[in-house]
Amino acid sequence: MPSLRLLSAAGCTVFLALSASHAALAQAVGPAMTTDEIRVCLCQEQALEQKRNEVDTQGGLLDERQQELNSLDAEIKRQAAVLPGSDLVGQQVLQDLIQQQMGLRNMIQLQIRPAYNRSAADLRQIVETYNAQCTARPRYALDAQEAAANLVCPAQ
Repeated sequence: MPSLRLLSAAGCTVFLALSASHAALAQAVGPAMTTDEIRVCLCQEQALEQKRNEVDTQGGLLDERQQELNSLDAEIKRQAAVLPGSDLVGQQVLQDLIQQQMGLRNMIQLQIRPAYNRSAADLRQIVETYNAQCTARPRYALDAQEAAANLVCPAQ
């Protein structure tokens, strides 16, 4: 009986995959895109990739600075736990670390994270525009080749 359940599950999986591909084909109905429309979409793809790279870079920067802040937090806790109150030089070093921590936290909150969020929102908008304009209608292969030939996109 377990083998029938596996076959039944596999059959359902194949049926769902076929249904999904049929639904995708059903969505791409209507008049085919013109060569000019395809060119616009190809340029949107380039803009999309550029923005995705920008978001990835900004996300990496945000992660790096957050790790740096976490390291500073740990160092401050470590030093504060072992620092005697009579050690004036140690107290000054600790104060300097706290100032560095506050500056880094402000930079993350006021500059890095907002820039990342703006870029991510821009990327979402580009994806939405691309999906609305470029994925609902079919493209003929010859038109797509012609559109890609000598493609010149406006500066992003």
